[in-house]
Amino acid sequence: MSEPTDSGAFQWLRGLAIVWLVFLGAYGLGYMTHRAELWPFASLEATSEFIFGDGVEQTTLSERVLNDFGVRPSRHIVETQRVYEIPENYGTLDGLPLAERRSPPLMFLSPEAPGGFRLIYGTFDFEDGLHGALLLDADGKVQQRWVVRQDDAEWAERPDTNVYPHGIEILRDGSIIVAWDGGTSISRYGYCGDLQWRTKGHFHHSVTLDGEDAVWAWGNPEGKFTQAEYMVKVSVEDGSVLASINLDHVWPANTAIDPFAIKQEDRADGSFWNFDRFHVNDVDPLPARFADAYPQFETGDLLISLRSINLVAVVDPDTMDVKWWRQGLVRRQHDPDWNERGTITIFDNNMHRDYSRIYEINPVTYESTVVVPGEPYEFYTWHRGKHDVLPGGLSYLVTSTEQGRLFELDAEGEIVFDFINRYQPGGKFLAVSEGRFLPLDYFEELPACES
Repeated sequence: MSEPTDSGAFQWLRGLAIVWLVFLGAYGLGYMTHRAELWPFASLEATSEFIFGDGVEQTTLSERVLNDFGVRPSRHIVETQRVYEIPENYGTLDGLPLAERRSPPLMFLSPEAPGGFRLIYGTFDFEDGLHGALLLDADGKVQQRWVVRQDDAEWAERPDTNVYPHGIEILRDGSIIVAWDGGTSISRYGYCGDLQWRTKGHFHHSVTLDGEDAVWAWGNPEGKFTQAEYMVKVSVEDGSVLASINLDHVWPANTAIDPFAIKQEDRADGSFWNFDRFHVNDVDPLPARFADAYPQFETGDLLISLRSINLVAVVDPDTMDVKWWRQGLVRRQHDPDWNERGTITIFDNNMHRDYSRIYEINPVTYESTVVVPGEPYEFYTWHRGKHDVLPGGLSYLVTSTEQGRLFELDAEGEIVFDFINRYQPGGKFLAVSEGRFLPLDYFEELPACES
């Protein structure tokens, strides 16, 4: 007697069921891997970013190949959308150990420029490292150079070719604390370039002193790339985390106002956050030296910037109360700052609207004015960018990241310092993340470094 056989239709249905079960299993496994960020989530995410880019960089696949294999730093080369004319009297900043593939930066320093140090943080393509910082003396000469990296950390998940310097603070002993967009650490380097400590975590956009003992930065002390945003206070001494404030605890504590929920999708069963709901990019504690100029605030109150919703606010770090806020004055802003005049200055990227600019707003009267217009300087950076208010409160050091440029204006609006991080002639520049002006008496006695 022969064995019974399945009909063709039954075999077809059974095959379809097996395929369906395999699909559901693979989907479920993929979903759980993504939700829990299990292996191989990080590898798949990195592969996706390599093929498709990270959403903001404007590079082709071939450019990403050249970058990631160290042939050309394509992910860090910017081609400005607003061309500015470089005067013929600009000289080169010589004496830097640069890779042969790049041209030296261009610089102008007017005799009328205030005496002081200027700190520049960004991508330089040195012979011995891609990213770093320069300290220029009052004559515009390089006094110190740092090569900074995060891909030598034991937990590093991304090479330095795929992270972006963003956030620096310099201490009175000459040491610097740096962070990265896309990186996995915040680090302190001594004046002579020695690594003093490194703390694991996704710290980004800004690093700002709180007194002499701590800095604040946005980040995730767990080191994960998640939608949760934390204001993190880090010890200057050893890099330990002193405080961590989840932004998800701030907006529920302020139900009398609701400027936070603009990027929620509303349905009958609830309201749900859209992607990149806040895009946090600055947290700046009110320093004691400026506190008298802001009687409505307290030393240590946090001035924060939420780019996606055009919001600048002041938060009490102890109670999480929002003491002041302004929304819609600027478009996709960065870097609001305190100053000795008792106003708040804001780097207004003015994304995709001709020119960037610097606004000043009185937090009492809400009166505002543009103190650095973009058009006279052909100044535009669609994202990133910083500014520094010089002593006296009427002069500005402006970092236009997407133009690879750092320029300083006096009280009359004249350019007295200009640094252009030229990569090659023809409109290609390396990104500059941030610049700081430091008075001549800023530093304590600096150590002597071995050459």
